[in-house]
Order: sequence, then C-alpha cells, then structure tokens
Amino acid sequence: MLVATGGLAGAPLMRRLFVRMHLAMCGHCRTFRQQVDTIARAARAAGLAFERELPEDFEAKVVQRLLPLGEGGR
Repeated sequence: MLVATGGLAGAPLMRRLFVRMHLAMCGHCRTFRQQVDTIARAARAAGLAFERELPEDFEAKVVQRLLPLGEGGR
C-alpha cells in the first residue's frame, strides 16, 4: 500500500529497505509498482491538459461533429 499511495518516501528506513528488497525479489509487485507509476503519470498529464483554456471555436467544433450523429450519419 505504501507504493500505491506514495507514502514510501516518508516511511521509516527499515520499512523502505524491506519494501525495496521485496520489490527486488517479487515480480508481481514490481509489475504493480510500474502500473501505479504509469497511471500516476497519465493522471498528471490529463490534469495538465485540462488546465489549458479551450480554443474559441471549441463549441462550434463539437456541435459540428455531433450534428451528423443526429442525422443518421456515422
């Protein structure tokens, strides 16, 4: 759980060493840690993408793409 929550950095030295040794031996936990890291990077990237201002023509583009759906297209 420390790996998934990012709490490992604040854990006591012995706990950090134990977790590192466990990760060195356990392929399943290494895979889990990689998956958690990947999800965290993707979440940060998505958050940055949503912080930008939408272009002025955003609404018009959305409406333009949705109109064919209502007319039986696509």
